[in-house]
Amino acid sequence: MRILLALALVLMTAACATREPPRAPGADVWGELEAGLYGEIGELRTLRVAPPEGSSPDLEMESVLRQSLARRGYDTPDDAPLVLRYLLQTAVTDAADDGLGVMFSGALGSGSGVNDFGIGLDLPILGGGSSVRRVAFLFELRLEGPDGALLWRGRAVGRTHLSEAHRIARPLAPLLIERLGRDTPARRFSR
Repeated sequence: MRILLALALVLMTAACATREPPRAPGADVWGELEAGLYGEIGELRTLRVAPPEGSSPDLEMESVLRQSLARRGYDTPDDAPLVLRYLLQTAVTDAADDGLGVMFSGALGSGSGVNDFGIGLDLPILGGGSSVRRVAFLFELRLEGPDGALLWRGRAVGRTHLSEAHRIARPLAPLLIERLGRDTPARRFSR
């Protein structure tokens, strides 16, 4: 029983320390994003868009990504050797204005991180339980070489009031794609 109480105390402390990043008035998504370069890319003008290995394509998500890539001058033929994989995970979390709530994420199984998972934790004793909810999200784009090696990864983590994947991706895709092929430090965003 003491172990469970200690675990509950740790989770409550983490939830209190986790504050929602500030957002601009009227913003649909807000949080933090970063990008990392992990391999030599070379000239990057063509690439194909695909879901994580073993997942079904999300046509609306792919349309959002292709539009954003086209605006930046990238071609997206189906036979391109480089692959831009997309992943969006969401979890309902607490809706208090200050955003008490926690989203845990991690990786299972593969070293490529394709099997990421997320869990939203709503803490009603800390102000949750209102009828309005937030959605915590993890949106990730991964550029892979012809051999499947990770060359670049862009990641956005944050909150939104939107629930459809393509509507969450629409403001985020341009932010990550403008960092495609570059290493950039974490920074806050609000769109």
